[in-house]
Amino acid sequence: MTGHQTPKLVCRLVASAALLGLCVLPTVASAPRTWAVTEMTAVSAVTTVATASTVPDPVTVSLRSITPTIAVPKASVTISGTVRNAGSVPITSAVARVLIGERALIGREAVSEWATSTGNQSMVEVAQTSLGPNLAPGDVATFTLTVPATAIPHRESFTVLPLRVDVVGTTSAAASQESNLGNLQTFLPALSSLKRYEPFSIAWLVPLTLDPDPALHGVDSPARTAAWTAAIGPGSRLGRLITGTDSSKVTWAIDPAVLGPPKASTAGDTSTKPNPTASASSAPTQGTASPDPVTEATTALASRLRAAAPRHTLWSLPYSDLDLAALLPLAPGNPALDPLITRTSTLDATVGPARTDIAWPVSGTLTTQREQQLKQAFSSPGLSAAVTSASTLTSRSGYTEDASRRSSDGLPLLAYDEDLSRTFTQTSSTAAGTITIQRFLADTLALLGERPGTPNRSVLVAAPRTFAGDPTVLGSFFAAIAKAPWLIPTPVDQLLAASKEATPEVPGVGTIVRPTSPAASPTAPDPLSPGTSPLTSARLRSISSTMSAITGITSIRDDAGLFRARWTDAQNQVRSVRWRGRPGGLAALETATQAAITTVSQGVRVAPSSVNFFADRGVLQITVVNDLAVPVHDVRLTLTPGQPRLRIDQQPGPLRIGAKSRTNVPLRVTAVAAGLVPIEAVLTTPNGTPLGQKARVDVRVQPTSTWIYWALGAVAGIILVLGTYRSLRRGSTRASRPAAQEIPLDV
Repeated sequence: MTGHQTPKLVCRLVASAALLGLCVLPTVASAPRTWAVTEMTAVSAVTTVATASTVPDPVTVSLRSITPTIAVPKASVTISGTVRNAGSVPITSAVARVLIGERALIGREAVSEWATSTGNQSMVEVAQTSLGPNLAPGDVATFTLTVPATAIPHRESFTVLPLRVDVVGTTSAAASQESNLGNLQTFLPALSSLKRYEPFSIAWLVPLTLDPDPALHGVDSPARTAAWTAAIGPGSRLGRLITGTDSSKVTWAIDPAVLGPPKASTAGDTSTKPNPTASASSAPTQGTASPDPVTEATTALASRLRAAAPRHTLWSLPYSDLDLAALLPLAPGNPALDPLITRTSTLDATVGPARTDIAWPVSGTLTTQREQQLKQAFSSPGLSAAVTSASTLTSRSGYTEDASRRSSDGLPLLAYDEDLSRTFTQTSSTAAGTITIQRFLADTLALLGERPGTPNRSVLVAAPRTFAGDPTVLGSFFAAIAKAPWLIPTPVDQLLAASKEATPEVPGVGTIVRPTSPAASPTAPDPLSPGTSPLTSARLRSISSTMSAITGITSIRDDAGLFRARWTDAQNQVRSVRWRGRPGGLAALETATQAAITTVSQGVRVAPSSVNFFADRGVLQITVVNDLAVPVHDVRLTLTPGQPRLRIDQQPGPLRIGAKSRTNVPLRVTAVAAGLVPIEAVLTTPNGTPLGQKARVDVRVQPTSTWIYWALGAVAGIILVLGTYRSLRRGSTRASRPAAQEIPLDV
């Protein structure tokens, strides 16, 4: 083949391929379209209702209840709910109907797809009811539909049936035909009379922690009292959560901070005692502070938890619910982490025995490195187990593994199921209560179907730190769980005991591993992880400097106990996991702490002045002012001359200044040369925390040695001159005086 023939051959081949593609493309493109038409035809044939191509004025369908939640042989199912016309035109001849899928949902992935309205099914209508002749815009109509027992298949021992509630009717936009105006998809678990499965254990883990409200921390104020009432009082998120979970075998992981801030006596007042020679008017007021106004709310909460404790397993989280995932990279013994983990929990004395040896980082990922960090951090109480996400652990079978696991290094693990935990979180919505219950039952029944004949299986459901379950929904939820024969509510301690005997995990590399649940997406967010931690390296460094400033401020106040307790506690709260996703609240808490420190530090100051010093040596008077309402002590005054013309012989000792008063500090100095000398005056606490602002005292120095000798010399010179003059004058007078004449005496 010649060289000039090759391009022509290539062109012919390209043209032939393009022509073939044009011929085949219509057939290929029509294949999915033909399948879709066939599927829609099947649905229409079964339901005998045409569906409009567009729905300009949809309706909103809500379910109130499905009774019973699990279909059993020879029992009908009643479905009730509401329909709201969310459009702008009336709906006539509206009808609500129930449809059940012809095929059961097999596997957790199919359940997830149906819940997200992405699953396609051929549906059979099993019940319908009229919603009235006319449904005006904004109107709400209720419905009750009864599905006959004969319409529910019970061929298998257990099955998950897809169920849908449709609303059809006519509108002005489609007056000529009936349109499907809205629908709602849910599930109907069904059991037969034959039990051909092994039930599995289900355990619950719910955290009881404070809200991310910066107003909870700081000095007494109406805003602080109101914040505590809203956080733990009647009707609070925490109170409603306790109500909703109290009747079930739920493990409570409690942050001891919910019982209120530490009292002044627990903070350890190590400040210097006042001078015994001080006047009675300036005596400290330690031990006479008024009671904390939030005590009533915290006492009521403690009593409530103590009464419920026998029905629950109690865990004590590290005080303030430390953000372990962010703080673990710190070196062991770091003051930002170690003191709060080793701190004695107040739950034992006020509520009941609570375990402190189980770590629950907010991030569900547990690597070998993090496990070692946890063991080091919990070295004092000892680390017995850790809570982690099941999706980050290795799956041996390809199905959902048990909750009782053990790391490759032998640490017992409690692995929560992300999908079930995500569904459990939706009990916070009253409107979604029935949907949530049916979804949870369907998912657990699908989980049962993965290994129905395997005994001693377990699953753990955990709630996020921000969980706000509605008490009414939670009551119905746990009641439905109690009636599900394939679920055995179990204390977490039983799962923990089993994890000690579990086969160790296969050591992995890094943190990315295959999800254990086929329904779990590798990119789906962990429902228990609230977001990025605001505890950056810079913020952790600022915590250290702020704690040093608080220590310095409290070391000079006579009422140090309350100040130290409140603002040290505020810095402990800064390290909490509750600020994830809420950096504004954390910034507000830091601002309030700095304002409290500044108020005290600016209240003690040096009064600027200008002084004349006419001596070689002597004493200067420096005035220090205390504008605070409490006495201060151990205040350090350091003076630094700006020029060597003046020398400070000795710095003053620690100062004590009464409330709303001032004191004059004597300062011994030596003048070296004449001139204006600025002196920088700095006030500090014993640990070097600055007080007030740097003040300047101007001293006009005029040492006596620079002029007194000249003056004395001048005086001496004058005296010398005057003496000489007088001497000279006396001599000249005697010389000029005439000699006395001798007068002879007559004999």
